[in-house]
Amino acid sequence: MTAISPHDGPVAVTGVSGFTGGHMARELVLHGYEVRACLRDATSWRGRDCVSYLNRLPNVEIVDDCDLFVPGSYDEAFAGCSGVFHVAAVLGNSADGKSQPLGSGNVSTDVYEGGMAGTRNVIDAVNRSGSVKRVIYTSSLAAVAGLGAPAMPPGYAWTETDWASSNFPEEVWNHPRMSYARSKVDTERLLNQAADDSGGRWDVVTLNPAMICGPILFKAQVGQWIEQIGRLAAGRATSWPTPYDMYYNIIDVRDLVKAERLAAKSDVDHRATHGGSRYLLHGSGGRSALRLGTEVRRIIQELFPAFTVGEPEVPEGGPAPPAAINDSKKAKAVLGATLRPVEDTIEAVVETSVELGVIEPRLRDA
Repeated sequence: MTAISPHDGPVAVTGVSGFTGGHMARELVLHGYEVRACLRDATSWRGRDCVSYLNRLPNVEIVDDCDLFVPGSYDEAFAGCSGVFHVAAVLGNSADGKSQPLGSGNVSTDVYEGGMAGTRNVIDAVNRSGSVKRVIYTSSLAAVAGLGAPAMPPGYAWTETDWASSNFPEEVWNHPRMSYARSKVDTERLLNQAADDSGGRWDVVTLNPAMICGPILFKAQVGQWIEQIGRLAAGRATSWPTPYDMYYNIIDVRDLVKAERLAAKSDVDHRATHGGSRYLLHGSGGRSALRLGTEVRRIIQELFPAFTVGEPEVPEGGPAPPAAINDSKKAKAVLGATLRPVEDTIEAVVETSVELGVIEPRLRDA
């Protein structure tokens, strides 16, 4: 039996200074798990901010010097663990030659190689531990649909059987702009193969979330999607990844980490389910996709009527709405995952951004 519970010993979480990783550690300790929190550099500003938060939680042991680019750096953290929640990843906004000092500084190279090398290092540490029974992997919708997926029939619903690598011609798929999607596809397959090769000693369950949003636990967690919502709530224009309007497909981080915890303790034969051991988690609380400059902006204004709300720069005509839809039917049916209303998620982003001093709202004229 590869399912894990708090009675089976500690679990490790990689990438705890990130948004999902920090919430994953919190979710686990709140449900009785002893957590090994894996950090790359506890002395960096992100590391210090994370450590300050984690030190307020019970049953958390911080393990420093866990670097995706360094073989063996996870061995200490995984030793004696029953499970590993692999959340760490090299993202485009962290592949800047500074955030990943052992990377090349080339964004596309570090995003892909960081994902692949890091996953190999995680697999090697899992195998060396002799104790890990299950790996829960945080992949992405990018591994399902890709970046700028081709036009799909109206109403087409992405499912766990879809792989982004099948959606594009080879020359497009291998373009540097696809490095993140390629890394997620290839790391998923790498983990599945390694689990098969383990001879049943451990298995892997993968979650494929879209734009992860929700409450901020500490300032270092502010990332790409959350920042844009905060900027609008502060009366400012959007910035990264684009100054223009776009469609948001939101999963609340609290719903994501709950689903990951449920996947860890589930005794279902995940590989035998439709689409294998993957679970899509997204859909903006059942509303699939929300336009940032209209629908998300309107929600912010309705929730915080005293605020001056910013506006994205909108090119003529604005972005085309996606034809395909997203849902989490399998995760809800098999894992018991739940999705809160997207309004709750956006409200939590804004409230915690204000609480932590990330944004300072501007009041509307009386």
